[in-house]
Amino acid sequence: MKFIEYILKEDYRTILSQCAEDVVLNIQSVGVSKGKAQGIQLLKKQFDYLKDEVKEVKVFKQFEDEKHLVVEYDILLNNTFDLPLVVIMEKEGNQYCAIRTYHSVYPITEGHVFRAAIFSEEIELTEPKEVVRYFEGITIGSTKATMKTLSFEDDVYFREPAGWRWNHKTEKGLQEHFDHFFGDGGVPLKFHNYIFDKEQGSFAGEYTCDVWGSATFKAQAGVSIYDVNKETGKITGIRVYDNVDKEYT
Repeated sequence: MKFIEYILKEDYRTILSQCAEDVVLNIQSVGVSKGKAQGIQLLKKQFDYLKDEVKEVKVFKQFEDEKHLVVEYDILLNNTFDLPLVVIMEKEGNQYCAIRTYHSVYPITEGHVFRAAIFSEEIELTEPKEVVRYFEGITIGSTKATMKTLSFEDDVYFREPAGWRWNHKTEKGLQEHFDHFFGDGGVPLKFHNYIFDKEQGSFAGEYTCDVWGSATFKAQAGVSIYDVNKETGKITGIRVYDNVDKEYT
């Protein structure tokens, strides 16, 4: 589905025609709705939020599993910054029963807006193995353990939520990034849902973050996406979509 493209054309009915009657929309910085009637109003709010900001919309990547479709966008803003935005759509037969979007608001506002946790039930991740090891590494705040999961042969990178201006590459650059990232301790994420497209080697994990090192704060929602080398299982790219701020206590 061309979710953002239809919104910017104000073609809300085409979006909702592909959705179940009781579809739940959870849209970053806009709100939550249930059902098509509320959904139209929420999509209009999303249009109003983006209409004066967007210069160009490009799909960066699309992948799926049996229950989900994931579309990653690179949106060029009129202020010349890029806005990475991801849409996660839950499938129910040939329709979508839930749609969630994630992005940082920093490229638009140069600030943060609180985004509450979406899920309550926590799950244990068991695949892909190197991604699981990566999460174990960031949980304890170990640069060494985290770096072992990365595929430097594939020019691995870590792109922060605020866009490609904050893209970390090379062994030295990534070590400096993770040393800074873990400066106050680990980041133990709570996972609730995941999508793993084994054919493409792409994984998305939806999480809640409420601890960062010694800081504890209000639970906030996010998703991170990992591309993996299908032969070695090592991570070749990391893209994070959240608006987590430790100041929301």
